Amino acid sequence: MKRLKKTFIIGMIMVCAVVSMIFMGSLGSKRTENAAIPETPSTGVTDPPVPEKTGEPVFPPSQDSDSALTDGEEEPPLMATPHFAMDEYRCDCPDYCDGWPCAMELELLEKIEALRCYFGRPVIITSGVRCEARNEEVGGVSWSFHKRGCAADLYCPGIGVGDLAQIAKELGMNVLPYYGSGYLHVEIIP
Repeated sequence: MKRLKKTFIIGMIMVCAVVSMIFMGSLGSKRTENAAIPETPSTGVTDPPVPEKTGEPVFPPSQDSDSALTDGEEEPPLMATPHFAMDEYRCDCPDYCDGWPCAMELELLEKIEALRCYFGRPVIITSGVRCEARNEEVGGVSWSFHKRGCAADLYCPGIGVGDLAQIAKELGMNVLPYYGSGYLHVEIIP
C-alpha cells in the first residue's frame, strides 16, 4: 500500500511538473509560433518571467510607463505557476521594501504547485518572501529562509496540518507544522 501511494505521489509530481513546464513554455513561445499575435500586446501586459534554467530564482518584471492600462482595464495577475500569482508570495510589510527583497526560488514554487495539485484544492499562502524588517516584526528567526525566497507559510482549507505536512515532506520540502495556528511552514535548502 505504501509503495502504491508513493508511486501515485511521484506520478502526481511528474504530471504537475510537466503541466507547469508546458504552461510556462507556452507563455513564452506564443508569439513565435503564431504570427497573428503582435510582438507588443495592445494591453501592455507582458508575459510572466520564465526562468532560463531550472532552479533560477523568479522576480516579477519591473513595470514601465509604456505598459499603462487604459481606463476600465484591469491587468491580469502575473502568475508564478498555473495556480499561484506572484503577488501571493510578495512581502506583506507596510512599505519597508518594494515587496521583493529577494527572488522566490523556482524549486519552491514548483513544489508548492505540486502540493496544490495533489490535494486538488486551493492552498493559501500566508507568508512568502520577507524583508528583514517584516521578518523581525513577525518574530522570525534571523536565519529565516523567507528572507532568501526559500520558504512559505501556507494552509489548505479542509486539509489537516498533519496531512498537509506529510505530503509536503514526500514532495521534498522541509516542514514545520503549527498545529495550534493551523498552518504549515515549508522550505527548501538553497
